Amino acid sequence: MDYAEKKYHALIAERVFMGGAADVKAMVLNEGIEVVVDLREEATECAYPTDHVKWVKVPLDDDTKEHEAELFKQAIHEVVGAYNAGKKVAFHCGGGKGRTGTVAAGTLLELGLANTIEDAELKAKGIRSIINIKPIQKELLNEIFLNKAFNRYANGKQ
Repeated sequence: MDYAEKKYHALIAERVFMGGAADVKAMVLNEGIEVVVDLREEATECAYPTDHVKWVKVPLDDDTKEHEAELFKQAIHEVVGAYNAGKKVAFHCGGGKGRTGTVAAGTLLELGLANTIEDAELKAKGIRSIINIKPIQKELLNEIFLNKAFNRYANGKQ
């Protein structure tokens, strides 16, 4: 039974969901979300505060800055970590387009469900059509995943 209208989307069926801040209540009530990763720098509390949901704030600026690669990396790590721990996880920014799209693409890459940033972006947009990853956000994904690929190669783990 759905408690609220579904304007959010499942990045990974039954486990990982994405949307905007206005979608958090519906995600929690409809999907049984256990972890909410909030990507809003401006947030002061969870968009739907409740005792049984862990709120993780990763303060990303809506107007992404060049120095935010580590924050995007942290957000992707939080989503993937909750997923790998068997939790139902949701992530969101204000409208569910830019920051959310960037984390969606990064999550797909991290889980091996996409091979390139372009592939990850296309897959994420295929799920949530309003996703709009800005050029600076793509650059940061490149920085995160090229460094990761280089480190794997340098350590002999191709």
